[in-house]
Amino acid sequence: MVTADAFVQEMETRNQHSFKSLLSAYVDLLGKEDLAPADVLRLEQKSTIETIEVTALWLADTDSLDLKMDLGAQCGDGARQYRLLCQRLEGLGVELASLDPRHGGYSKLFAFFRSLQSTEERCAAGALTLRALSVLRLTVAADHCEAKGDPDSAHLLRETLQVDHQRHIDIGRRTLVATTATEESQARARRAAFRTIELLGEVWEPGAVRKFLTRSLAKKPVI
Repeated sequence: MVTADAFVQEMETRNQHSFKSLLSAYVDLLGKEDLAPADVLRLEQKSTIETIEVTALWLADTDSLDLKMDLGAQCGDGARQYRLLCQRLEGLGVELASLDPRHGGYSKLFAFFRSLQSTEERCAAGALTLRALSVLRLTVAADHCEAKGDPDSAHLLRETLQVDHQRHIDIGRRTLVATTATEESQARARRAAFRTIELLGEVWEPGAVRKFLTRSLAKKPVI
């Protein structure tokens, strides 16, 4: 068995290799679907909502007071991000009343995150995998928005969402080192990260994205 420090470093290195194919698929998605900046922001809304909700669930059944505060900060950052995404969408002329990122249901990734029970599983899946990929993916999304003539959306993605994710990665890394001192805990963390990467491939599949962009349009009330 390797030390916890070595294990976390090894996991991050392995993840970086896996991220290459996921990022390539994301680049293809943005190009082939020719997504407008507003669509990119709507996708970030969905991701943010799911992250807030699952983090709140984790907070409720966590014993460590320090970890509760970390999770609470993540929820707060997520809520702030969501409001900023809404403001930017309004700036792009989108009527917020016409959108609801919850329509169409939650992703399989959300369901998997809800099932995670241990701190090491949650840190490995959330901070070291989902958020670590998000930091890289947001750079791609920001570049896409700039190419579409929308530097304001690019700035939001880089200077707010990306910065917040990086801060929580650093916290998650420290927590994971503190909770993976045994072979069993390392195995749980490794499995959680691997399954997260598998499911992320489905989250950004073009068909799933098109379905979300259509279904997240709130239905107009019948008069």
